[in-house]
Amino acid sequence: MFKKYARTLKCLTLKLLRIKDNSHKISLGFTLGLMVNFVPSFGMGPVLSTLIAKIFKGNAYAGLVGGVFLIWAFPLCFYFNYLVGNLLIPVEVTHASTVVNAVHSVHQSAIEIGRAFIIGMLVNIIFFGMIVYKLVHTLLSRHRRSLLTFVHKNWNV
Repeated sequence: MFKKYARTLKCLTLKLLRIKDNSHKISLGFTLGLMVNFVPSFGMGPVLSTLIAKIFKGNAYAGLVGGVFLIWAFPLCFYFNYLVGNLLIPVEVTHASTVVNAVHSVHQSAIEIGRAFIIGMLVNIIFFGMIVYKLVHTLLSRHRRSLLTFVHKNWNV
């Protein structure tokens, strides 16, 4: 299973490096596609990645590659959203003594958890979006040819 994923990762990397477009559009498309993994998309992530990249004038195929690149890690991204949101807005757990208070406290807890998730999601999208864009743009504009050679010849799967 690891070999299969490593081979898929190598093919996606090769396709990303071979795209005939400027580094800004590729970086923008890849970053927007990758950021969709932080948003609950209910199985529509690759389609949303492509559409969002196209709407913001990025490369649509790079958006698809970015969306598929970390599709396996969306549960980790969701958990990370909650952790960051909980750091910024701590979720308070209350204990209820009656049934009516229990229902009310569960409802309040769900709202607070949802608020923490959304705040964490927005922070993660902005923070990781800036880092991923800068990293991918730098790699593509300066080292695309050497990376392509390295992945093609030296990355044995």
